[in-house]
Amino acid sequence: TSPPANPDPTTWSLPDVLAWLRSKHFSEDVLEKFIEQDITGDVLLSLDDLKVLKEEIGILAFGMRVRVLNAIADLKACLRR
Repeated sequence: TSPPANPDPTTWSLPDVLAWLRSKHFSEDVLEKFIEQDITGDVLLSLDDLKVLKEEIGILAFGMRVRVLNAIADLKACLRR
């Protein structure tokens, strides 16, 4: 799956975020959590806490939370280039 066509994640809609998650090979379970919480690009970029991913988003597996945060950190790093 390809990443969203819009290169600016601060303006991504929920479908854009889901496309990005799919391009990073996250499971449908993770995508469903992002759908339930209506995570758009601006919110995605604000996620930086394992506890928030567990308690607010509902991703219980520690390893999955770390992978999500690592992917978000990589995305933020690309924005700074």
